[in-house]
Amino acid sequence: MKILLGEFIGTYLMLSLGLVTSVIINYFLFPNGQNRFLTGFYWGISILIPSLLTNFFFGTAEYNPVVSLTLAINHQINWLLMIGAIITQILGAWLASLTVKAVWSKWLASLPVNLNFYATVPRDVNNWRRNFRWEIIGTFLIIVNTEMQSNINAVWWIKTMFSSLLMMVIISIVAPITGAAFNPTRDLVPRFFFSRTYDKRLSQWQYAIVPFLGPIIGAVLGIIFTLLFNRLVYKS
Repeated sequence: MKILLGEFIGTYLMLSLGLVTSVIINYFLFPNGQNRFLTGFYWGISILIPSLLTNFFFGTAEYNPVVSLTLAINHQINWLLMIGAIITQILGAWLASLTVKAVWSKWLASLPVNLNFYATVPRDVNNWRRNFRWEIIGTFLIIVNTEMQSNINAVWWIKTMFSSLLMMVIISIVAPITGAAFNPTRDLVPRFFFSRTYDKRLSQWQYAIVPFLGPIIGAVLGIIFTLLFNRLVYKS
């Protein structure tokens, strides 16, 4: 129960900080877009702050269903806890979407409704192959980092800061291309909220398969890579 509470709070804080910051920054930069480094920076901070808090108080800092799946496959958590973690991540993402709506009413009343303030929006929504490839690569790196953490002899907060810095770099690279989901919950829940609250026609549900399947495939490849890597290192 303690871990599940941490997952809920962490997911809510991560998405609220990231999405609300995006709303406010886009408001002040409108009609000019934000650059990739700014996006990577505030999302990195949005991941770092909740990770430090929930790791310290609840012993968890994984707010991604594919990471939860990875931990279950590696027997680091049981399958029942994995299901509970995913449910709490979904609930936290929904509450974060409500928070974005509250901020929207304050900051963006004069601007057009924009899916980008909720879900990930690629530079080219029709270039599925490229977008799919980058979602796989980004998630692959995240999973490999997660898997390798157990082999690193360092205090938890150093590992957390390194992971957040890595996310900052990956998001800075990939955000201008795909919107950088790497997390099905991060994209699908706010997208569903946007669809129900604003305009279903603007929700780009035909594209949602990319931020859903891309992270799953990236996670599977990451698990396979780390298993092979660890076996080779162990044998040598």
